[in-house]
Amino acid sequence: MNKNTDVLLKNKTAKIKKHHLTAREIEYLSLVAMGFKNIEIAKILSVTESTVKKTLEAVFQKLFAKDRANAVAIAFIHDVINAQILSIIVKKYQINKISSY
Repeated sequence: MNKNTDVLLKNKTAKIKKHHLTAREIEYLSLVAMGFKNIEIAKILSVTESTVKKTLEAVFQKLFAKDRANAVAIAFIHDVINAQILSIIVKKYQINKISSY
């Protein structure tokens, strides 16, 4: 992770203390917002599918969301994720260069 990415994600995390999401949880939620399935998120982040499931369950709980779509909607409404964050994630994980998951 480059320094600018770290700073932007940490600043975003500081702004959303009411939800207590970490920068890493924002990454997971951003990938959900981009339409990736758990298995795809696991491959992108180099974690297990079980880790993705557990992390997303924690995120949904923190946001009081009932499902993926609801979590993404809440995140956009509260500016937890936005186009800038999604762009950072795309660049960080070179998503546009990866042919398939």
